[in-house]
Amino acid sequence: MTDGGLLAKAIEQKTDEVVDAEIQSETTNNSSMNFSSLLGSNNLKIGLLLSILGLISSFVTSIPKYQQDYSYAIVLPILLLSGSFFFLWTTFDRKKTPAIAIFCILLLATPYAITSLSSSSLTIVDDELSDDATQVILKIRESGSLFSSSGESADIVVRYDGEATWSGSIDFSIDREDGIGQYGLVYLNVVDIYAGNSDANNQYVVEFKSGDSDLTYTLDSSSLQRTVTDVQGDVIGAIGTGNDCDSGKQSCIVGLAMRSWSGVESTGNNRPSGILHSNYNVVATLYYENTQSSSESISYPSITVTNGDANWDSMNGKYGSGAEANVGDYGSELALPGSVDDSTVGMEYIPIEDMEINDYGCYIFEVITTQDEVWSSASGSITSLTYYQYDEGNDDSEEESWKEVSSC
Repeated sequence: MTDGGLLAKAIEQKTDEVVDAEIQSETTNNSSMNFSSLLGSNNLKIGLLLSILGLISSFVTSIPKYQQDYSYAIVLPILLLSGSFFFLWTTFDRKKTPAIAIFCILLLATPYAITSLSSSSLTIVDDELSDDATQVILKIRESGSLFSSSGESADIVVRYDGEATWSGSIDFSIDREDGIGQYGLVYLNVVDIYAGNSDANNQYVVEFKSGDSDLTYTLDSSSLQRTVTDVQGDVIGAIGTGNDCDSGKQSCIVGLAMRSWSGVESTGNNRPSGILHSNYNVVATLYYENTQSSSESISYPSITVTNGDANWDSMNGKYGSGAEANVGDYGSELALPGSVDDSTVGMEYIPIEDMEINDYGCYIFEVITTQDEVWSSASGSITSLTYYQYDEGNDDSEEESWKEVSSC
């Protein structure tokens, strides 16, 4: 009995050990199979890929320049990490939901935390003109300012086509804040830094040093186009018929509509491109046969254009309203209106009877645009001459004509 009892106990213990070993082996195999299946899961791969893309995009959108220019770009990493959360959530046990959520939030917040905790740095994020277009205003944002701040001054050099046009040391501080973060403003007088029109080949570059920050920034070209390099003029004949004409003519010239263009020279036969923020004066005169003062047919009042606003003496409506806004905004055309509106020519014209000389023959239209020395080219003024023939017509046509010719 005793031996039998011991033998039975030994067999029972052996059996329990075998069962435990089998359970442990099965558990290990299941765990290994579950881990292998997770590694091969498409959802896991997609979730990890989206998390990496979300992290990269978070680093990009945390840059102050992108926060300024593309404030809504933060939506991209949020969407990517939301997608990552979904695919990881469908891969793992639902009990791991909080851990997955924390993982995604940390990925989104890490770049912004690094930016805030790193050493202070400045970024020029934008430039704009003052309301009167006399100053360029630089907006400079600070990042990493939690434990440090920028200096109280800045050394600035402005270069045009590689050559320094202005340099100086100015007081500077990050003393403003908006929904994006902290920033400061620097004001540069256009008259101080200007050396010529800015374009793709000739740009204004600001070199800015303050504290540990050493920056370069290219100014907006449209803000620094001030020099008129091309001037053109045109005169259109307004045509009348029937009772509008004398001597029984079928058609006649009842007035002249004049216009000018002052801007930057364009290629080919195109009109000059507009320069909205420029200052210049326009004098337009229509001569008969020659450009002597005694041959003036129409002497248009002098026009002053300042930052897109044109003004002149209207002579009680004889020369239009006396004002025009946004000159140079949509091209460089500046109309020289008269007292009569004509839908055919699309302008107000000066009646033929208001001309000092209205005989048949050749006319010369002269447009002179002048600028102050700081904006002007070497000559200070640019002149355009165009020529027109005013014909009576013959017995066969009985039609007057006004057409442009090459010379008088």
